[in-house]
Amino acid sequence: MSSNNGDTTSSQGYDDLELEAAGYKRSMPRRFTFWALAALSFDLTCTWLGMGSSIGGTLWSLVIAGSMTLVVSAGMAELASAYPVAGAQYYWSFMVSSDKYKPFASFLNGWMSIIGWWLGAASVANFVASMVLEIVGIWHPDFQAKQWQQWLIYVALTWISVAANVFGSAWIPAFNKALFGISVITLSSTMITLFVVSRNNHASAEFIFTDTTSSSGWGEGWAFFYAIGNAVYTFLGSDCAAHLCEEISNPAKNVPRVIMWPLLGGLLTAFPFAVSLLYAINDLQAVFTTTAGLPLIEIYYQGTGSRVAASILLAMFAFCFFGNLVANATTASRTLWAVSRDGALPFSKYWAHVHPRWQMPANAMCLSATFITLYGLIFLGSSTAFSAMVSACIFFLQTSCVIPQAILVYRGRDRVLPERHFNLGRLGYPINIVAVVWVAFLDVLYCLPTVRPVTAANMSYVSVVAFGLIAFIIVLWFTTKRGVFKGPRVDVELLNERRNAAIHGEVVEGDSVSSTHKEAFNNGGEKNAALGN
Repeated sequence: MSSNNGDTTSSQGYDDLELEAAGYKRSMPRRFTFWALAALSFDLTCTWLGMGSSIGGTLWSLVIAGSMTLVVSAGMAELASAYPVAGAQYYWSFMVSSDKYKPFASFLNGWMSIIGWWLGAASVANFVASMVLEIVGIWHPDFQAKQWQQWLIYVALTWISVAANVFGSAWIPAFNKALFGISVITLSSTMITLFVVSRNNHASAEFIFTDTTSSSGWGEGWAFFYAIGNAVYTFLGSDCAAHLCEEISNPAKNVPRVIMWPLLGGLLTAFPFAVSLLYAINDLQAVFTTTAGLPLIEIYYQGTGSRVAASILLAMFAFCFFGNLVANATTASRTLWAVSRDGALPFSKYWAHVHPRWQMPANAMCLSATFITLYGLIFLGSSTAFSAMVSACIFFLQTSCVIPQAILVYRGRDRVLPERHFNLGRLGYPINIVAVVWVAFLDVLYCLPTVRPVTAANMSYVSVVAFGLIAFIIVLWFTTKRGVFKGPRVDVELLNERRNAAIHGEVVEGDSVSSTHKEAFNNGGEKNAALGN
């Protein structure tokens, strides 16, 4: 803790004291500024990338999916402000549950969050790998990509992202800020290119804004629900800031803003990008029936009429998506590391280790990459089963975000939540309830087949993947952790004392606090030492 004339204490010192009361000691430097973490969050959620990789459905499905994700994230931002700990959903579930169910609730949600991030990273690596092969296919029409080739590229991308995070750990904040700039340039140049080059041969305004053509075999109403569910992927990952909250100063104030603002920015950028893609289409049937794995490359080709231009646009898109993979790896490693600190995983002490030189959880990073690599082997046997990971990662991540909110509604917000910087107030109950109902609807939707007639090749395997993994978590609980795993060791009284001092002292970088509030922190430090923390 640093001081100035005995009256000024740095924000980082207060953050560390509050973290100790929450049950942990800081293990990594707070190297992220607000803008660096906001850039990482934008690069990761990067809605326009998700829109391009999963394009389908009406334009308005994007607006609905984005609006509902903002509702879910608002409830999550409040929890992140109340409990700024890297475990995020795992820790929130513990803190808001009754004493009897704290260990199980946190164990279950910690695992769901980890699996969700693993599946999310796998889906991104798979998309980038397919883009590499699509660019090859543009220039060599006779080239027939093999599944093993895509898997090898997928594995290479996964481990390159690990190397970037481990050996370039000190540069991750700067990398994400640079990538944010590259993303803005790529997005702007792509939209301008499509609007300008397609101006003499483009889709009508009616097609862009009102057409509901579907090739799924479902009626327009149900197909629209699937379009909304598909669009949710474009907003996934808004909880990343919560998992890096121990690496930024004043997280109780900054993290809620980092959660919300990139989502708003994502919606404002993805909408015009989606319009430009629809505008460039002049042969919808060719988009539906493209031999390429991604409709995006066909749209780029139709919009530009040039293999060179389409290749350049897709290469720029793929590079930004690779940056998304790096951010996925960053977040997944922190999630695994944070949950391991309390012994929730087998061999937790290895995954909770922070490398002394690179100052990041290298072991957790490597374990995540190993799972992603092995999961990719499914692709060699069944691309349909492997593709279920996109919906499955939404299932796990979104569900993990609303479990603490559901507990809040059940137990009573005023009874459970402590004082916090970001408070939903009277909107708390409506936001939490809508978020829970919305995600419950999505969970059911993702388990249903998206195409009719249903065959073994096109059925949804999400239910198999999701419930199989949940069954694994529950079996693991009863066989290894029940009665053993206790969860975080929290001094609630001390935590509330330090939180109140931070809030009422208006602690920010370089600010002064009153001697009364400073005394509260110092007394807390003495209590902490007495407890042996």
